[in-house]
Amino acid sequence: MRKYAYMLLLFLLISGIPVAVAASEITVVANGEYVEFTHTPLLESGRMLVPMREMFTAVGAAVTWDNTTRTALAVVDNVRVSIPVGSFLPTVNDDPILIDVPAMLVDNRMYIPLRFAAEALGADVVWEASTGTVFIITAADTSTVEAKGGEGDWNNDLKLDINSAELHSLAAIEGISEAVAAALLAYRDAIGLYRSFDEIRTLPSVTDALFDVLTQHIRIVYTQEGIGSWYGEKFHGNRTSSGEVYDMYLHTAAHRTLPFGTMVKVTYLETGHSVWVRINDRGPCGVTHPERIIDLSRAAAETIGLRWIGPVVVEVIKER
Repeated sequence: MRKYAYMLLLFLLISGIPVAVAASEITVVANGEYVEFTHTPLLESGRMLVPMREMFTAVGAAVTWDNTTRTALAVVDNVRVSIPVGSFLPTVNDDPILIDVPAMLVDNRMYIPLRFAAEALGADVVWEASTGTVFIITAADTSTVEAKGGEGDWNNDLKLDINSAELHSLAAIEGISEAVAAALLAYRDAIGLYRSFDEIRTLPSVTDALFDVLTQHIRIVYTQEGIGSWYGEKFHGNRTSSGEVYDMYLHTAAHRTLPFGTMVKVTYLETGHSVWVRINDRGPCGVTHPERIIDLSRAAAETIGLRWIGPVVVEVIKER
């Protein structure tokens, strides 16, 4: 297992390798020993991707593939990593992690970003640009990897959902008094779930300093229910409202009001299947279809079994 841990350590900083350096030219040295991939890593948009099965098998993980949802699942110790093809939001123990470059299939082999792999399982390396060498200087402690599936450091970094928080948990935030916490909950109970950070900022008890503290420790989570739809080939390659090029094979979606980049979990009620998407477009058209609340990319719709339109629950997560 220690040998496998050394291999894992190379996955942190490689994502910062300049595009000018070819993947095949990179040398990896782990505690004085050279490490080689069976299949050459790829560079995509300045990010390094590595074959998922090869990587996770090397660290002792069990890897499975769901052809229906085009999702790979790796389980090692207490860490469960789910990576759908085309998704910007893979999950670690069901918590979404936003990544710059989605997982992709190349020659029927799945490649995933190294930064995501590192943050999911732990790593520490040094990149020497002058020689194109990745030096592994610290071996991963297997107890640390195991901890990350339960009360590990990455799990403690998750922000508190203010819409489900209780008084004691809000008051436990350093710098937030019990009186301020009580005022936040009183507003929520009187008006309903928070939908934006602007609501929090305008409360009389929240000063600029307190607002800064709160935004470092909380997030806003709420749900919407309605009809979901999808759009595909007709719009493939066109510019979205955010300026991005629409790619029907990625897990994205259009929403009328949510800020671009917002993470959204969509559950299709008829199948019970869920998918994480990133908002990068505006829609659906409110004039002709006011009942529709979200327009999914084709790939995202296929993941949950949505063939045209259907009832969905949208879970919205907002952070500052």
